[in-house]
Amino acid sequence: MFGCAFIADEKTDTFVWLLEVFLESMGEKAPVTIFTDQDQAMANAIEQVFPHTRHRLCLWHLQKNAVSRFGDLKADTTFKDTFKKCLYGCSNEEQFETTWFEMIQTYGLQNHEWFTNLYTIKEKWCTTLNKDFFSAGILSSQRSESTNNAIGFKGNKSTTLTEFFHIFGATVDRWRYQEDQNEFNCGNSMPKSDFPMVGMIKHAASVYTLTLFRDFEKEFKYAMGCISTIHHMEDTFIGYKVQHESWPDHTAKHVAFDPSTNSIACNCRNFEES
Repeated sequence: MFGCAFIADEKTDTFVWLLEVFLESMGEKAPVTIFTDQDQAMANAIEQVFPHTRHRLCLWHLQKNAVSRFGDLKADTTFKDTFKKCLYGCSNEEQFETTWFEMIQTYGLQNHEWFTNLYTIKEKWCTTLNKDFFSAGILSSQRSESTNNAIGFKGNKSTTLTEFFHIFGATVDRWRYQEDQNEFNCGNSMPKSDFPMVGMIKHAASVYTLTLFRDFEKEFKYAMGCISTIHHMEDTFIGYKVQHESWPDHTAKHVAFDPSTNSIACNCRNFEES
């Protein structure tokens, strides 16, 4: 956790003050992406203070709120799976538009106010429309929610501000101790790996934290099953078609490599996002 603040209400002016203080603490550098729930006052404040920041809606909150809007479709697993695909299962904008249109037509939602309004702000929640904006792979603000739970674990409605401050201080001290322990372990040990500790694996182990190295290792293992073939060549530009052998029916990804600049780009754009 970077910081927190006490606020008297949840009005736009209050959120503007909060975000301006945060911006000042960050040396006037605004975040690339920010996640919130569907609170309109917060949305107004973000637009005012962070006009160039990509504002995205927390998918956990969105799905939780959506269930109450499903009505008779609440028990339809096919519908729910299609809705989830619209949220984070489409690989490109065309697939999203097709999936959304078919869902609306199939279930007769053309005049459903909530779904109509949701579509107008699709850039705030559809993952495939946010591939060009860095978000570290985050899809929700649940980490923030778990922080709230951790701080308020021993508190209740009758807890005074002074008591809360002591609870909060003890929680932060515990987090800092854990971070110090993790920092020490990362700086004084090398993680064990299923792969020989050479080349890329060795380099990753030397620069990543233990937790991040495990994430890298999973991706590395998955990549071992990818089959790449040269799709086309043009000047210094080489195009590859990449597909995982475990998923032959899935759409192949197209990777472009420019040896003159050592630049690589994939049409999935996952690297740019995360």
